[in-house]
Amino acid sequence: MKKLFLLTLFFSIASAAFGKVSARAYRADGNTPLELADVNIPFKYQDIMVGTRLTIIIDSNVVEEWSGSLIIENDDVNDGELFGRGSDIGYPNSCLKEAGVGASVFDWEEPGIDGFDLYTGYMDIEANDWFIIDYNATDIGDCNVGFYKHNIPVGSELLYYLEFSHVRTRDFDDSTNVDSVDFAILASYWQQTDCNDPNWCEGSDLDTDGTVDANDLRLFTDYWLESTR
Repeated sequence: MKKLFLLTLFFSIASAAFGKVSARAYRADGNTPLELADVNIPFKYQDIMVGTRLTIIIDSNVVEEWSGSLIIENDDVNDGELFGRGSDIGYPNSCLKEAGVGASVFDWEEPGIDGFDLYTGYMDIEANDWFIIDYNATDIGDCNVGFYKHNIPVGSELLYYLEFSHVRTRDFDDSTNVDSVDFAILASYWQQTDCNDPNWCEGSDLDTDGTVDANDLRLFTDYWLESTR
């Protein structure tokens, strides 16, 4: 409870410091804030496993019409991916009612860019959560999600990056949970010395040094009972 209070306090301060509209990363449930790698570095989040789903929430503490973007570009598009909610034009399930009547989300359709433009409505806007965009860690590596504000007609202003780092999954059986089944897979390869690319002994050679040993066990336990969904 104390940790959640401190995180809530941090995000409240961060919202005030970085502007009236902010973007924050949550676990897939949309309620649990993703912890930071360092509480002194805003928006640089703790390592997550490949396959982990997150939710990015855009909120505001003021009532005003607003538009902006979430964008992944360049090599980062190989490591992370953004998803809008709903199959209809404007991704209506990504627009919360507080974003106002007529709020909409539109995806980018350009090579080397994965992103969405976000637009509040024209009436009944409230100060609260406005938009929800889902994020998936697709490969090992770093991914920066740019959060932009549209300054019409001048252009877009980068407010900050949400910084994610993806590590090898410990969910060896792809069940969406790191549990006893995954531990059994690691144990079945214990002390095996011929692990190699691309399988790495079903992923249990987490440090990819060719051997499943105590270091791999330590890396595995760091994510014990972690869920990717």
